[in-house]
Amino acid sequence: MLEILKIPNVDNDNFQRLCQAYIDLLSYWNSIINLVSTKDVDKLLTDLVSQSTAPLALMEVPQGAKMLDIGSGAGIPALPLKFARQDLQVTLLEPRRQKSLFLKRVVQELNLADVEVVRDRIEFAGARPEWRGVFDLITTRGTGSASKLLPFIEPLMRPGGAFWAFKGMAGRRELREIQGFGKYRARLLELEKNLSLLVVDF
Repeated sequence: MLEILKIPNVDNDNFQRLCQAYIDLLSYWNSIINLVSTKDVDKLLTDLVSQSTAPLALMEVPQGAKMLDIGSGAGIPALPLKFARQDLQVTLLEPRRQKSLFLKRVVQELNLADVEVVRDRIEFAGARPEWRGVFDLITTRGTGSASKLLPFIEPLMRPGGAFWAFKGMAGRRELREIQGFGKYRARLLELEKNLSLLVVDF
């Protein structure tokens, strides 16, 4: 696990402990409420955790940044990012009741500071006045088209912030869609084969 992260400002020992505790919780609760596929649980350490944190080695995230994760599901990529950078102030947005309850259990059992779980959809939560213009980083994975999310997240972004969308084969197509709007600065970073990060800068 120590090889997964070799980046500044990361407590690798604590990162390893938190990841293992999270995976233990996920493995247990997955048998009850089907959070992710069994294959994904087996691959969490080697794939999903390292994929989630890989952007930290490529881009700078401000100390104490406020982060919103859309459609958090089982907590990927937001929880590994929080484990790696415990200074982050994280909001996990998840509309489904069972998954939001799981996320709250993880936050409670791992005693995570500055992590809030909100059960809502971005289409509605984005209208919260207290969220407007406050987020430095907004992330998502597996929530559909990034271009369709942009109108909802744009009012929430702080100037200089960024939107990270983890993408598979659709990454290049979605990049072209966003560039076609003519108003966003977007780029695609390859994380590994068949996985890229669509980055929109604000």
